[in-house]
Amino acid sequence: MTLDDLRGQEQAVGILRRALERGRLAHALIFAGPSGVGKRTAAHALAAALLCREAPGRGCGSCEDCHLVATQAHPDLVLEDLERAREEKPTATRLSIDQMRRVRSRLAMRGVRGERKVGIIDQAELLTIDAQNALLKTLEEPPGKTALLLICPHPDALLSTIRSRCQCVRFAPLEKGILTEILIGEGVEAESAESAAALAEGSLDRARTLTADDGLAYTRELRDKLGALPGTSIPHLLDLAAELAGPRGEKGRARQQLNRAVTLDWCRDHLLDAARAVGTPPEDETDEPHEGLDELRRALQRAEIAYATTREFERNANAHLAWDRLLLGLRGAR
Repeated sequence: MTLDDLRGQEQAVGILRRALERGRLAHALIFAGPSGVGKRTAAHALAAALLCREAPGRGCGSCEDCHLVATQAHPDLVLEDLERAREEKPTATRLSIDQMRRVRSRLAMRGVRGERKVGIIDQAELLTIDAQNALLKTLEEPPGKTALLLICPHPDALLSTIRSRCQCVRFAPLEKGILTEILIGEGVEAESAESAAALAEGSLDRARTLTADDGLAYTRELRDKLGALPGTSIPHLLDLAAELAGPRGEKGRARQQLNRAVTLDWCRDHLLDAARAVGTPPEDETDEPHEGLDELRRALQRAEIAYATTREFERNANAHLAWDRLLLGLRGAR
């Protein structure tokens, strides 16, 4: 895939294209924005543009260099993420200082197929402080003809000293129509594609999860479980938290993102319903107005708990503990 093939991110692609055409691409960039909107795809497309010798600065999408980038096998492409951390330490939850030292070492080596080297750090929000400080050395003294791309939903998860040395390129949620077209192009029935796109909040990963393994039915079931939290016993609540923490791996990460999105949607819907109820005159003049206000306060408390915990997930808090805390908070909202 080339940058021209990336759909729905015209502004971000335009920034990168102009920088490439003028020969003024920053040596380090942060690709920021929601999950599942094309940041990782854009990073690999930019890497192909930089490493492609058939169409330098654009990428042809068909030569050996582009193929090697697409298969993550190009010798001049350095990749680090949580999955690679777990290859060395299966219980790893953060990107380590050793990984960043490896990035610096490999970028400093002479190119194998050309002069350029490209490093991509996916899930950069998971970098430990020590790892960020090690990365800072690479940013302060960038080796030769290198480009370093950090994929991070929220740049404020990174040290200010790192942010100040990178250009931030922001990626927006994808439009519903684009998500629908992509899903239909992948063989999803039109009705399911439209339903998934409506619930995906601009995330292609989330839309694909919704259309796979009966994801729409799973979403409805999860919303029902959230609605039943006030009467759920603590043991069953903790079992649900363990289930929502989900499995590891790429598929597991998509399901975890879906679980968080559904929970946020459920809290937001209840908040909106409570706000509308308060703004609607009571049918019976004897109705107590404070009852609606009490429900609005509970809905607001649930929403605050959900959004606060979502930030913990983004900073890679322990998923099981975060879900325990979130569900207990939603259950106990008063």
